[in-house]
Parts: sequence; structure tokens; C-alpha cells
Amino acid sequence: KLIQILISALMEFWGSIEGPVKAILAIISGGVLWEALRFFWPDIKRPFIERKSAKNSFYKNLDPILKASGELYGKLESLAKEDFSTFTNPKESNSSDPQHNQKYIYYLFAQLWAQLEFLRLESQYTSLSKINEGSELLCFIDTLESKKYRVLDRSLQRIIGESLITNHNQKFRILTLKEFLDDLENKNDTSLSKWIRSLELKLDKIGDKKIRQEFLRFGLIVGMLIDHFDPKHKTVRKRGVFINKLSIKSKQMIKWNLFKFYLPYIKKKERYY
Repeated sequence: KLIQILISALMEFWGSIEGPVKAILAIISGGVLWEALRFFWPDIKRPFIERKSAKNSFYKNLDPILKASGELYGKLESLAKEDFSTFTNPKESNSSDPQHNQKYIYYLFAQLWAQLEFLRLESQYTSLSKINEGSELLCFIDTLESKKYRVLDRSLQRIIGESLITNHNQKFRILTLKEFLDDLENKNDTSLSKWIRSLELKLDKIGDKKIRQEFLRFGLIVGMLIDHFDPKHKTVRKRGVFINKLSIKSKQMIKWNLFKFYLPYIKKKERYY
């Protein structure tokens, strides 16, 4: 109401001014307004530029993140069905070459972490929070790195991801599977093989039910990421949810902790527990 009163008063004042005076005031105020606009324009347009940058970064990186997530989740679903026999009992596994299959699994984890690190290097995560989709993706990344739901220390997951990113002519790219395997099989103790060793040691203990549940929960969150950002599954094939492999404790964590404090915006929550 106060604003309406002020506007009405200004209009009455403007209407009462004589023609020549009005013209002079219009010229003066117009110049002042133009200078003010020029001064404040960078601050005015900054939010729009940041939102545009956030959208560009989000949509540029979403597709490779989804594809890396899809590959990893598909493999974890297969491993869950066979109770991780590739690691616990290689001779009884469905793989004709369990050792090669293990290295492929290392790559799938590393590839996803690399895609997330690639996003960090490109955007520094600063602009993504300007849009809802970006904020939700950051929540997923925070969850996958959180103490309750990560499979390795946050620093190790990030280092492994960074180890797969190469910089050639100021262009970043992620190692192919062949390059990854060549690096691992190199007789020299490379930096990559050193960090992958931490993932290898963790997976070697997957016969332990507690550790197995850690990987299953991590995989389930990856599956949620796919379902949330690709609900019609145009990028990644729809797969089942291995809730029958989750312990009661894991289901309770997902229901009462994950959805309450980490990913409250997930739809159809009951699907995951």
C-alpha cells in the first residue's frame, strides 16, 4: 500500500509540472538512470549468467555421469545376484576370466568417480547450486562421499577419479578401459595402480557381510541417481533393485537416514527398501 501511495504521489507531481520543466527533468533523470544502469548492470546480469553457466555444465556432464552410473550399477546388480562370487569364489563365478572381470569392476568404480571429479574440475561445483537439478546432483555426490555411504575414504575416491583424468592440450578426458588396464598391468608401480590397490583390498574383503552391505548400499544410491535424472530411461536401461540382498539394518538406514537427511526429494522411496 505504501508503494502504491508513493507511485500515485509521484504521478500527481509529474502531472502538475509544466511542459518545459518536465522536459528538462526527463533529460536529467534519463541520463542519471542510464549511468546508474551502466554501473549496476554487471551485478544485475550476473545471476542470469551464473544460471546459464550452471545449466550448460549440468547438461554437458549429466549424460556421461548417467552412462558411467549405468555401467557400474549393471555390474553391481549382476554381482549381487551371484553373491559377489567373482571375488569370494572365483571358480564358481559366472565369469570365464574372474581376474579380468575384477579389473573391469575396478574400472567401473574409477570411471564414475572420474566423471564426478571431471564435473568438479570444470565447474568447481560453485555454479551448479544455482539450479534445482544441479543442487540435487550435488546432494548425490555428497551422499556417495559421505562417511555412511561411501565405500572408500572420500580422499581415496577422489584421487582414484582424478587418476583417470588426463589433460592433453588443455582438454580433459577420461582413460579408456584399455588404457586403464595397460596402466594396471604395467610392470612399473604407477600412481594409478597404487590407488586402485585400496579398492582391490576392500573388494577382497567383500565376503564380510558388513563390507558387502557397504557396496550394496553404495550401488543402490547409484541406481537412485539413474532413476532420478533419467526417469524415462532414455539414456540408461532400466534395471531391477536388489533389495532382497539388503540386510534389515541397510533397509532401515535407507528408510530412516538416507531419505530423511541426504536424499529427501527421491520419489517412490519404498522401491528402494
